[in-house]
Amino acid sequence: MKKLIILLVAGCAFAQPLIKPQLADRLFPYITYSSVWSGTPAALKDVAVPNILIVYGEKEDPQVVAQAGKIAYYLGQWTDDIGFGVEEVKMSKIPELLITDQKLKSMDYKNIIVVGTNNRVVKELGLSFDRPTIEVIQKDGKNIMVVGGKDSQEVVQAAKYLADVRLNFKAGAYRTFFSFVALRGYIEKGEFDAAYRLVKNPAGLSACGKNMSLAAPMVASWSDDVKNVVKVRNAILYTELPKALEERNKEKAVELWQKAMFTCYQCHQGIGVPQVRKFKPLEEIHSKHQRIAEGFGLVKVVGDQKSCIACHRGDTQIRGYK
Repeated sequence: MKKLIILLVAGCAFAQPLIKPQLADRLFPYITYSSVWSGTPAALKDVAVPNILIVYGEKEDPQVVAQAGKIAYYLGQWTDDIGFGVEEVKMSKIPELLITDQKLKSMDYKNIIVVGTNNRVVKELGLSFDRPTIEVIQKDGKNIMVVGGKDSQEVVQAAKYLADVRLNFKAGAYRTFFSFVALRGYIEKGEFDAAYRLVKNPAGLSACGKNMSLAAPMVASWSDDVKNVVKVRNAILYTELPKALEERNKEKAVELWQKAMFTCYQCHQGIGVPQVRKFKPLEEIHSKHQRIAEGFGLVKVVGDQKSCIACHRGDTQIRGYK
């Protein structure tokens, strides 16, 4: 009973605001991949950087502004860098992230998150809210997410959800997903120490810990068959697979990796259990797993095919496209 009460309290703390349209908070293009640190020996491509500006009104309630900063913080947990190189530094043009509505007027942008209603963007859109709301609007080729409510407290409630739940969950999901693909590469290459560290790393495969914590209130309502899939997955990833890696047992590690992958696929695609994920992720963000697999020489892309057979089907032998 005590455990149930805790779960119910957690569920209330993370009450979802009204999302317009449905799933808009999950499908917003929060990040992109870019080149960073150009002009230095450490220059890299395909690095996760913010794909948004976070906007607040100059006269907004301080509590709302604080939540805008919190949204920026959780976005930072997902991305790898703000996205700059030597030339930007020379021109004092390190990319902006958190800006006022007045500054927005002089900036070129594609995607913005507007936190609060006391700003010119909301006024120009003619929006009003009667409850905590996250609403996404397309206008003039731009994606505008408004975090609103009928007063500052409701705005704070909606903003907390966006930061603490949605962006926090995405940061954990993508860190875990890409680490899971890299894990197979390390196993195939016989790099067992690196593979073990990746499993245990809080910014690697164990980044899923935040997702499991955030999902706890929902788990209570799941059917027993879904709960059993989750139990199997957790036992593999956090007990059996680390043991196989410590023993440097490649055959066993590959077998366990495939079993773990299948449990994820069951919930995401509804194989043998009700489908947990109800939407198709943005390909631009999600498909980096393909490039990670290619980097280890695990798969080969032919034509415009994007999906990674090794990850999505868990074949006994990782194979390229035919």
